[in-house]
Amino acid sequence: MIIDGTYAIVLMLSIPVISGISYFFRHFREISIAMAFITLLFTSYVFLFNTGTYSYFYLNNINRYILICVSSIYVFSVIYGSGYHRKLGESKHLRIHMSMIGIFAFTMLFSLVINNLGLMWIGIEGTTASSAILIIIEGEAADMEAAWRYIIIVSAGLSIALISIILIYRVFGTLEITTLLSASSQPSQILFLAALFGIIGFGTKGGIFPMHSWLPDAHGRAPSEISAMFSAVLLPIAVYAIYIIIKTVDITLIFQAGVFFSIITVLFVALVMASQRDIKRMFAYSTMENMALILLGFVLGGVALFGSILIIMTHAFAKAGAFYSSGNLIESFRTRNMAGIQNVWGEQRFTAYTLILSTLAVSGAPPFGTFLGEFFILSALYSHGLGSVMAFLAILLVIIFLSVNYKVLKMVFSIAPPAFTGKISAQQISITGATVSVSAIFAFLFMVGIL
Repeated sequence: MIIDGTYAIVLMLSIPVISGISYFFRHFREISIAMAFITLLFTSYVFLFNTGTYSYFYLNNINRYILICVSSIYVFSVIYGSGYHRKLGESKHLRIHMSMIGIFAFTMLFSLVINNLGLMWIGIEGTTASSAILIIIEGEAADMEAAWRYIIIVSAGLSIALISIILIYRVFGTLEITTLLSASSQPSQILFLAALFGIIGFGTKGGIFPMHSWLPDAHGRAPSEISAMFSAVLLPIAVYAIYIIIKTVDITLIFQAGVFFSIITVLFVALVMASQRDIKRMFAYSTMENMALILLGFVLGGVALFGSILIIMTHAFAKAGAFYSSGNLIESFRTRNMAGIQNVWGEQRFTAYTLILSTLAVSGAPPFGTFLGEFFILSALYSHGLGSVMAFLAILLVIIFLSVNYKVLKMVFSIAPPAFTGKISAQQISITGATVSVSAIFAFLFMVGIL
């Protein structure tokens, strides 16, 4: 290797932080974009390393894939945001926004690679502080309320996760992740409580029912590029933290609890999806479904774990494409209400394509990677003797699939009088198309073993 593994990871983490200086320069957009590309370059280099420890850092066959997703969506969101917020010119608000995206990316990357559960918790808490600022760029009262609710609920959940970490330290005497994953211990009430608090606490950040109520508001009110980063990469990091805790505490009751929280989350989404009116809130609830499936795959292990990684890869880019498409439509039709978004096929043909394809991908239509991931997870449920759970989950997935795609197709093909539509920037159009394309490419490369 040209650069030692530890130094490469440090550089990968440093570049997004350095991008914060873009606030002080006239060409802050260009600096932010350049730093994002350099971060992706170093992340791709780190991806080539063997799994294992690198000083204070740790790479495995899960977090290295999420790293690629984080850096890629970071690049896409910075480029998309530079066009989406062009009306703000060179305002102070936009300068802060572009600078904080880099800090947000740093906290996510740090949370993934640090080889210490306590420092991972600090990193995930850091994502809350940095991302809350990104929600309120336009300063509307509804944005402020959503950001406040996000901070309060998620911080409360992470406080519960902190109790989990304290209990784990009491039992094992260390928070080093590699040591925890290789350690053996007898099942105990303390470990059970530690794992349960971990699922509930980090599950709050990951959008797992019932402590999910911040998610639709934050996704709905955040700028579209931030909604994309939330859904595509932030939530999977929280679910990955649950995976670490579950693998540390190997208790049958925790296996059952993980399955229960996953299924009840999908059930909740199936019940509320048909009543959604706001396009971004609809995709936010869709994210809850995807996170529940990822958690279920982590809990089941084996082929289901493969399915979870496949969903993470496909969902990251497809859901980002869905939120970018939503942003294009909101800017064009001046409304978030799906009833006011009609005849997209006639008004915004390219966005119609990206919206349909991204929706099919995130809702599990064949041959997208999400469909294959769901198939592997359902197969694992059956092999664990949970055939009735498998059948129930399959029915719920069909209900969600029909609800989401019906709403999207209605927006795209409904007949409506010609409407005034705003102009979409070239950055928005190109990035929206790129994310949908990359979603399919990455899933294919992963399936054939190239990634």
